[in-house]
Order: sequence, then C-alpha cells, then structure tokens
Amino acid sequence: MGEYTKIDLKTYVRAEHFLHFMNEAPCEISLADDIDVTALRDACRVTGRSFYRTFLYIVSFIVNSRDEFRMTAYLSRGTYHPAVWDILHPVHNVFHEDTETYTSIFSLFDRDMDTFCSRAAEDMERAEHLSVMSIPAMGNNTFEVSCLPWRHFTSVGISHPVENCTSLAPVIVWGGFRETAGRTYLPLSVTIHHAAADGFHLARFLNEAETLSAGIAGRLLK
Repeated sequence: MGEYTKIDLKTYVRAEHFLHFMNEAPCEISLADDIDVTALRDACRVTGRSFYRTFLYIVSFIVNSRDEFRMTAYLSRGTYHPAVWDILHPVHNVFHEDTETYTSIFSLFDRDMDTFCSRAAEDMERAEHLSVMSIPAMGNNTFEVSCLPWRHFTSVGISHPVENCTSLAPVIVWGGFRETAGRTYLPLSVTIHHAAADGFHLARFLNEAETLSAGIAGRLLK
C-alpha cells in the first residue's frame, strides 16, 4: 500500500493548470520519440541481463523520482485537489504466445536495481502459467507499462476517459529496436493526464530515460 501527501493549491506552482485540466478541459497529453539505447543494449548482452527488466527499472525509477508522475487527485467539497503518492509500482504485461493474449501483473518498485529486477523476474515467471487477464492489483498507487517488441513505432494512440478521473499516473510504452548507422534506438511513449504534467515534463522524462540508460550501461560494465 502507499500513502499520498496533499498539495496546497494556494502554493502549488501549477495550481491554475491543474484546475483547468481537471475541471474545464480534461484531456491527456502524450509524447513519443526515439531514445538511444546502444550502450544499454550492448551492456545487457555482455552481462546476460534482461533488457526488458532493466528498462522497466529505468522508467520506474524516473517515475518515482518526479512528483508530476506520482500524482493523484482527491475530491473535497466538489473540487478536485492534487496529491502525490510516496511510491508508484509498475503494472506490466506478460505475453502468452500460444494464445496471443497477456496477463497483467504488478512488481513492487525498489530503488535498488538488482532487487527490483529480481522481483520482476519472479512475478513474470509466475504469470507465464496464468490464463487470466490480470491478477488483483495491489492498490491505486500503480502506473501502466507496455512493451510492443514486434514493431518500431513513431507514435502510440492511447485514450483513457479523463473526466472525473482521480488517477493521474502515466502510461508508458516502448517498442522494437531500430538500428541506424551503428546506433540502436528505442521508441518510447509517455501519456499522462494534462492536469499532472505538461509537454516539458514529458520531454524531460524521455531525456532522463536516455541519460539513465547510458549511465546504467556504464555501471554494468565496470
């Protein structure tokens, strides 16, 4: 379970933006672009690590490092107010090739990469033998992640009902690799309720994912 901390609208720097997109113009904002994962992919190959679980850690780490990606909304006296979860855990999917369906699972986030990746591996192994669409969610402090390894994409269409929506967590999607001029690129998409974040925050997410990927690659090869 998680706890959230209420934000004071009187001092919140995005108070006007939050109220506008919660009450007057509820909508999502999305950004997709390629990020360079050459070093990380090579490091995972050399060390025998799972690229998927390593990158799942990377996006989860960024989500848990930024308040705008851990936001929720609570209703008080007919008005939505912002709050921030102390931690968010990723909900991700295990694909079943025989039935071409998937099972959604959640993995408990930990800032230690090895701890988190071990947990995710155990969760995925258990889900491989399930036929249900999803296992019971642990709570509201989760965010959704999807991997589409079958295709390199330039955009992802995601549309969730956002009116009267209290969950402001992001939806993160990445796709298949593209190799160009000796570099490996990964398409990465972030979609979020506009009350929680703006284009600047999404661009920073993509930039940090690229930077952190290179940094972790260096650590793995030491």
